Amino acid sequence: LALWAPLVAEGQQPSFGPLTSEEGAPLQRFTYTPMMEGAEVTGEGEFSVELWNRWSNIFEQDSSATHVLFVDMERLLTAVSIRWGASSTVEVGARVTFETSGGGVLDGPIVSWHDLFGFGNANRDRFPEEQHRVVLRNAADDVLLAGSTRNLGLSDVRLAGKWNAARSADARSLLSLKMDVRIPGDTNLAADERADAALMALGRLGVGSWYLHAMMGASAHRVPPELAGVARGGGAFLTVAVERSLGSRLAALVQLEAQTAALTTFEHRELDRAPTNLVLGLAGAIGDSWNWNASFQEDVPADTPAIDFTVALAVRRTW
Repeated sequence: LALWAPLVAEGQQPSFGPLTSEEGAPLQRFTYTPMMEGAEVTGEGEFSVELWNRWSNIFEQDSSATHVLFVDMERLLTAVSIRWGASSTVEVGARVTFETSGGGVLDGPIVSWHDLFGFGNANRDRFPEEQHRVVLRNAADDVLLAGSTRNLGLSDVRLAGKWNAARSADARSLLSLKMDVRIPGDTNLAADERADAALMALGRLGVGSWYLHAMMGASAHRVPPELAGVARGGGAFLTVAVERSLGSRLAALVQLEAQTAALTTFEHRELDRAPTNLVLGLAGAIGDSWNWNASFQEDVPADTPAIDFTVALAVRRTW
């Protein structure tokens, strides 16, 4: 043990994870969608600002006795988060998210990529490329969800508080509790969105050069009357990430996230099944005040309401 302890201490590196990620599919984002974050709280009296951008491509086309679905779009989500350490164990924060959406430029390259490796295109190659269309109709031909192109439209505003409930002596392992309130912005749906709230627990376990991150919680949704009977009044979510330090300034991460589907009663996998995503990326620090993480996200399996393809970059500055 005396020989092993110095080796463990030498292998210990700071944590830069988890990867900043959040579901971007229009079939989910009319209610609360959790954003993965770390269990640490901003230091007492410190102030941090984070800019997060994610670019996504999605194509869903399906019809059955219960619905007609067509989603073909690309979306850029831009979020600015502000956090302040009210004490050594409590932080408060707010986030504003903007959406830019349209036909995009990735349909052609994605079809070519799938053809090269013999992957299916889920009917993507049967429709014109780079179009924008978002619509979900029920069997009576009522429009349940709809969308139009947007340029920096306000997606939502969030208010949050986080409490660090426990930490190890070396502060590498943490447990925190968080409450999050979502206030919708400009609606892009056939129904008016309502405010939602969520409670969650966030944990981090550090062993040598490895870290395990986890977030689990539940959300309550105020369902618009227009979506009564087809939208859930709440949901649960879970994200687990494994981080491997690559030195004092860089780490690699693998992250798996899942949440309850926002829609129900359609009895169809692409609407009712829990969206799950695999996220791969790098995270690190520049100097003493800057942190960043970059990631690639893919829906796994593909036949869920999750968005198809996403790249993201987050940059945070702390004072």
